[in-house]
Amino acid sequence: MAGTREVSKPMAGSTLDRFLASKPFYVAHRLGGTEYPEFTRQGLTESLKAGFKALELSVRRCSTGEFVLIHDWVTTRTVPGTDYQIWNTPWSTLSGLQQASGGFLRLTDVFDQVGDDVVLAIDHKVTSSKEVGSAGDMESEAALFDLLEARFGVEGAKRRVIIKHFIKGGVSQRARERGYKTMCMMYPNEVAGADLSLFDVLGMEWNADQAVWDTLKATGKPLIAHIITTKQQADQALSKGATGLMASVPSVVHP
Repeated sequence: MAGTREVSKPMAGSTLDRFLASKPFYVAHRLGGTEYPEFTRQGLTESLKAGFKALELSVRRCSTGEFVLIHDWVTTRTVPGTDYQIWNTPWSTLSGLQQASGGFLRLTDVFDQVGDDVVLAIDHKVTSSKEVGSAGDMESEAALFDLLEARFGVEGAKRRVIIKHFIKGGVSQRARERGYKTMCMMYPNEVAGADLSLFDVLGMEWNADQAVWDTLKATGKPLIAHIITTKQQADQALSKGATGLMASVPSVVHP
């Protein structure tokens, strides 16, 4: 029903539910983006080799409709010397650019390389941190859901995809209305004013105060610490109550 504020019901035995029930669970942030150039085939390969069963994927739709794995809205940081805006650049141009260890990946490239047992934590960047985007942003969001459901089936997509967002991300409610689980990445000052019942997984900075972690623990929900780059950070997060780790150095912190 449109407008519902209920969290989607768990699907017993789904890839996603089994993953979240494992303690701790590990998500490869930006495909190991601290150790490898982010969102590259090398990072994907090394994350899978390290045993990760969940991948964090930031996506933006380019002008020809492909969903490209990239955090930023321009290519400047990841490919120095370039300044292509993702939304108005065709894949034929983006596919020819070279990062330090290879070219850009599309979301469908990841689909083709991972097994059915791998969870996809997808961050639709243009609507994951604001309530409503432009008409183009909203069209892109709808196209993303359509792509997921065309590839995996409507129920299949819900069983292995979780929608990652931030506290103001309107995609969260729209994802829940379609039956997807959501992962809300938060910062300490956002917890007091948040309705934590609206999200399936709660994310927090690994070094947040224990009082913040205690508030999150009281919900009984899976809790994921971000962004983990060392074993010491992982140990501290787990001691505070995290049940999952979003980690970006596969050779150091991995399942």
